Amino acid sequence: MLQNQKVFFVLIAAIMLVVIAYVLFRMPDDKKYNILHIVLALVASGAAGNMIDRIHNDYVIDFIYFVIINFPIFNVADIYVTVATFIFAVLLLFYYKDNDFEFLSFKQQKKFKEFK
Repeated sequence: MLQNQKVFFVLIAAIMLVVIAYVLFRMPDDKKYNILHIVLALVASGAAGNMIDRIHNDYVIDFIYFVIINFPIFNVADIYVTVATFIFAVLLLFYYKDNDFEFLSFKQQKKFKEFK
């Protein structure tokens, strides 16, 4: 699937790394966001690992294979991205609220309340 699309995958990985860096830079240093720091680091690590393989080898080296269930071959970077994405989805659905991500807004946040 999507073989010989090195530029596409490297571009997507680079965009993901920039977005993750932006979110980590804007994220408050609060205990509530510690798990999100870890999840984003796992996604960034997986994206960077696969991107390095694509740049160096023109393909990703997959080396883990389960013969018993005939599951597709994968690597550690794939595990990082998959597990982190699952945890991120659970966090978004059950842990964080909408207003927990206001720090990502491009709107200018008011620091003082207006009095009438």
